[in-house]
Amino acid sequence: MAKTKPHAGPSMESLGDYLKQARKKKGLSLEKVASQTRIQEYHLQALEAEDFANLPAKVFAKGFVRSYAKALGLDEEEALGHFLETSGTFYEQHQPEPPQPHVQVKLDAAPRQSINWSLVMGALVLIAVGAVWYGLSKQQETPMVLSEPEALSPIKPIGQPIPPPPNPPENITPVKPIDSAPLEPSPPMPAPALPTPKPVTPTLGEAIPPTQPSPPPDTAPADGSHTLEIEATQLTWVVVQSDQQTPKEALLQPWQRSTWKANKQFQLTLGNAAGVVIRLNGQSQGPFGKPGQVVRDIRLRP
Repeated sequence: MAKTKPHAGPSMESLGDYLKQARKKKGLSLEKVASQTRIQEYHLQALEAEDFANLPAKVFAKGFVRSYAKALGLDEEEALGHFLETSGTFYEQHQPEPPQPHVQVKLDAAPRQSINWSLVMGALVLIAVGAVWYGLSKQQETPMVLSEPEALSPIKPIGQPIPPPPNPPENITPVKPIDSAPLEPSPPMPAPALPTPKPVTPTLGEAIPPTQPSPPPDTAPADGSHTLEIEATQLTWVVVQSDQQTPKEALLQPWQRSTWKANKQFQLTLGNAAGVVIRLNGQSQGPFGKPGQVVRDIRLRP
């Protein structure tokens, strides 16, 4: 395959010569480098031969170059410079960068809506403050029960100031002694829950007796939520589509793990079929192929 040099000016050393000379200077074989980097040997051969057609997408090829340069003790940024210089024309013609215009459109549209949202939020805050003030002014005629400890004290009429009680356990005023004739033998009992039947007026904010709290809402996950877990045992790239969403790519280093969610199914493409361990809802899946084999359109359903 012809080596491409898209940039004008002083020419750099080609990627293949740069990597091959560094490897031979270290006295390393491709097999040895492959075992160190967990990159398949045929991918290393493709890098040295500048055979970019047999490499994955550009973002993954960059990861291979970084790992290869690190194993040879080379500067990773310099190695990337050789890669971009040599492969620029090929990837422009055959593998353009993955399109990500959707995120950019959202970022550009955000400032336009920020002014409208700020006005809306300001109006909502003013309305909320006015409603709270109006509600407080209307409810001053009835005792407001804020919490359980305060439900014992605001039973007195509002017109009279309530002196601070010197001792909370002694503040047991016989409001309505309901069946409390023989209450003298039990003075040490703490604050009773019976003096609270005083507020008879049915207000909207009336407190619920503390002895019967409402059960917490169900926090179970939404129906149809399934989890796909991909753990790499070798360097590999994957493409995952959850249900009908946009497919997403990931480059996984050895022993890296990624988790995906879907309601119905997952569709996978594996760049190294034998280099991953896949679990669906905790259940192992596969195997899907041989080492270095690219397998596409794998559908997993619960």
